Amino acid sequence: MYKYIFGPVPSRRLGLSLGVDIIPPKLCTLDCIYCEVGATDKRGLARKEYLPAAEILDEIRLSIAEHPDLDHITLSGSGEPTLNSAIGEIIRGIKRMTGIPVAVLTNGTLLTLPEVRHDLLEADIVSPSLDAVSPEIFNKIDRPHPKLDIDAIIKGIAQFRREYAGALWLEVLFVKDLNDSDDEVQKLKKAIATIDPDKIHINTVVRPPAEDSAHPVGEERLREILKVFGNKAEIIGVYKEKHKTEERTGSEEAILALLRRRAMTIEGITAALMMRAEEVIPVLKKMVKDNLIHQFTFQGEDFFQAIE
Repeated sequence: MYKYIFGPVPSRRLGLSLGVDIIPPKLCTLDCIYCEVGATDKRGLARKEYLPAAEILDEIRLSIAEHPDLDHITLSGSGEPTLNSAIGEIIRGIKRMTGIPVAVLTNGTLLTLPEVRHDLLEADIVSPSLDAVSPEIFNKIDRPHPKLDIDAIIKGIAQFRREYAGALWLEVLFVKDLNDSDDEVQKLKKAIATIDPDKIHINTVVRPPAEDSAHPVGEERLREILKVFGNKAEIIGVYKEKHKTEERTGSEEAILALLRRRAMTIEGITAALMMRAEEVIPVLKKMVKDNLIHQFTFQGEDFFQAIE
């Protein structure tokens, strides 16, 4: 069983994407109330090689051989990937073994550091987050490490944009009654203009969050924000995706690898594994009975998650 790899997962933004965890759960610089991975129990800023680059690269090499049709290899997962000081080595190692594009999903908080910006230069896509400009809203939504400053973070992302030749996709996740006011949206628009990303991805709470207080913003309001942000913006993560299916046998191991990282619906699991629901449902029922996973309801939908 892979320790650092999950998927491949069909993604609206990245096609068939191989997920790579390079940080132990749940080590992060933030403790976002909406995080689908759960609450941060190890919040910190120290960079080091938390997981070994050589082992991670070995798993990626094996997975590429199994899945030659990958669209992207994505560094993300259970924490903030730029905390791993070997992230640059990992990106370069992937580039040496394959032409598959490398994407990095980051909260952007460490782009204030020149060494982090340098580490990400060879990635094909970097997608930092920016959920708020007002310090009080940033503190409520993202619950940052006390030493982080939102103005410095915005300047760091903007500086990276100037140094980076790849595609910069900025993601903004909206939480109802927190950062979706007209005033904060206008502040975000101004900050985004200084960053000048290639794309702006508008998102909201679509999976069970770390805190019950994190509620999704309605589609109508998201469309209003879309108009404010302009033609670089698009709404992601709200609409159901279609996916192809293959003749496969349901694998407890593959399902557990997904559900250890985040709660998912049957639809999400079948999309990730490219299987039919009738193949997955019997396996899920057995796993619930065996106390490997549990089932619960969020926003009227049934979710499954691994029992740790």
